[in-house]
Amino acid sequence: MAAKRLTPCPDGSQKCVSTLDTQEYCAMEPVPFTGSAADAKAAVLKVVAGHPRTAVVEDEADYVKAIFKTRMIRFKDTVEFEIDADDSVVHFRSESVPYAGSDLGANRKRMTVVRTALVTALGG
Repeated sequence: MAAKRLTPCPDGSQKCVSTLDTQEYCAMEPVPFTGSAADAKAAVLKVVAGHPRTAVVEDEADYVKAIFKTRMIRFKDTVEFEIDADDSVVHFRSESVPYAGSDLGANRKRMTVVRTALVTALGG
């Protein structure tokens, strides 16, 4: 079962990454977990809380939405996580909004760090 809320990045996007996307620039791997979905969500919340300039704006049973502000210009990037208990993975999507164009790799860099922290937190 794939994530229900998250969507792939817009076609040709240079400001979005997603575990549900197949476009070369956008695609990233989901984070596997072996414990419970509740443990996976707790790990997501802990990793998000460990980043500066970040606020959780939605927190539901299998879904977390956060706003990450960039350091220099304070752009707001929307980051969503969905815990897929059936497939034991955490899916995520991160997009720079509202400006058009490229994010100069900011989302991929951030989500690579976040993904690595999640893998570590989930014992991977």
